[in-house]
Amino acid sequence: MSSSYIIIAYIILVFVYGTINKVNCFDSFTEGVREGTKTIVNMFTYILGFVFMIKIIESSGILLFLENTIFKNTFSPIMFIQMLIRPFSGSSSYLMMLDIYSVYGPDSFEGLLSTFIHTISDSSIYMIVFYFGAIQIKKYRGVISLGVIINILGYFLAIAIIYFVFS
Repeated sequence: MSSSYIIIAYIILVFVYGTINKVNCFDSFTEGVREGTKTIVNMFTYILGFVFMIKIIESSGILLFLENTIFKNTFSPIMFIQMLIRPFSGSSSYLMMLDIYSVYGPDSFEGLLSTFIHTISDSSIYMIVFYFGAIQIKKYRGVISLGVIINILGYFLAIAIIYFVFS
């Protein structure tokens, strides 16, 4: 109940601040909504692209091939795909984690490993390119290499923790 009072107090504070500083609050609000909508539309196209790519990989039979050859008696190749996608998109990794939960369950070996994969690394490549581009730094190849190395070490650490602690 107190959180609703905080929200109302914040809205009143914004209007009082805008009135004192002679800012047209409605125009500022509509411009913020317009910019936020553009941001959401831009993000949606990337998320949709990653989800489409994941579904193509799943329906092409590559995962079955990997499961029967390389990942036989280890873990599901969906988690390998999640490891590849995680540095680029956190939301796509999250969707894959939810898909793994629905197939294997959150308390299964695959569910725990998927959770560790999602939380032990970050969308490093996306963040490096986005933030370095925002401040116009063009030479960031070494930082990307370091981010990939740290992600790989984190994945090995996650696999080791799951095998030795939760198995």
